[in-house]
Amino acid sequence: MHLLSSEKDFERALEKGARAERLTRDEAFALAAHITPDRLHRLGRAALANRRLRYGGKATFVFNLQINPANICGARCTFCNYAASRNDPHAYVMSEADILAQVDRLQPTEVHIVGGLNQVWPYPRNLALVQQLRHRYPGLHIKAFTAVEIAYFAKTSGQSEAWILEALKTAGVDALPGGGAEIFSERLWRQHWKNKIGPQEWVRIHQMAHEVGLPTNATMLFGFGDTWTERVEHLLTLRRAQDESGGFICFIPLAFQPGEGKFITHGPTALETLAVTAIARLALDNIAHIKSYWPMSGVETAAAGLSWGADDMDGTISEERIAHLAGAVTPKGLARERMAETIRMAGFKPQERDGQHRATMNAAAESDRS
Repeated sequence: MHLLSSEKDFERALEKGARAERLTRDEAFALAAHITPDRLHRLGRAALANRRLRYGGKATFVFNLQINPANICGARCTFCNYAASRNDPHAYVMSEADILAQVDRLQPTEVHIVGGLNQVWPYPRNLALVQQLRHRYPGLHIKAFTAVEIAYFAKTSGQSEAWILEALKTAGVDALPGGGAEIFSERLWRQHWKNKIGPQEWVRIHQMAHEVGLPTNATMLFGFGDTWTERVEHLLTLRRAQDESGGFICFIPLAFQPGEGKFITHGPTALETLAVTAIARLALDNIAHIKSYWPMSGVETAAAGLSWGADDMDGTISEERIAHLAGAVTPKGLARERMAETIRMAGFKPQERDGQHRATMNAAAESDRS
């Protein structure tokens, strides 16, 4: 589809989106047509009205720890500076003791486990890690393993993907992260990550997770040669999948980090990131939460994203590696106090949450200070 629309189409899309009403396919595409400075600001106003209708003036965050057990990976995605072969200087492998020591030290509300496609940390070892974490920290929210990893676990273990998902849920996994979606473009898949599952398989595995009772996040990587048409198609594919299975709890737009020596030198601008955030909020009427992901957009842009439709700033994300090995210059972690203050400075009331987007005991204290 070509991004051709009239001013009337654009205005109608803004009006309906501001009221959190479902946009037609043509209206969703109208949002991304001819993004002039004036249209950009109007997008922001409509998305802010939508998020205020849903969440008022609050903005949430979680105290979380990112766990990347190893960065050895055979997928060879063209855009990745995180992955390594065994002998690369930046290759690393964590032990179970390393991981448990991190969790003991930080006592996070949530852990987010994502690794590479390798046999250093194969499926049985990852399953055992989840079991250890669940036994040791009964209240910990465990968000673990992308659809790409689920497919790899199934392939290398000889089990079905459904069996893998059921086993992980039984072991203690509460939800799946949204990574590995990249952007739902056959063109870009074949060009940049053809050794991983493609768009249709990613959606299928997430819907399978929803069927077994595992909610998931959804992501979109943008700013590496993708078009606005592909971005809107990605959003509409997620909307359609959510209509069918209903398990997506959050959408996270991920601003591309070029890294050193990659095929492009600059990722998306801050204004482009805000436009993507706003269009996502207006188009995804059936996905509750939109996350402004500061490790890839930057703290300032992420805070601004709260006024462009996002209602969540993810979390403190101690020990984040993936974006930073790609060259991100953002901090590697934000303490609770700084996260809350960042949200206040953006004009919203900070509220700490758990992994299911429920207010934690710290939330009342944060609201009182706002």
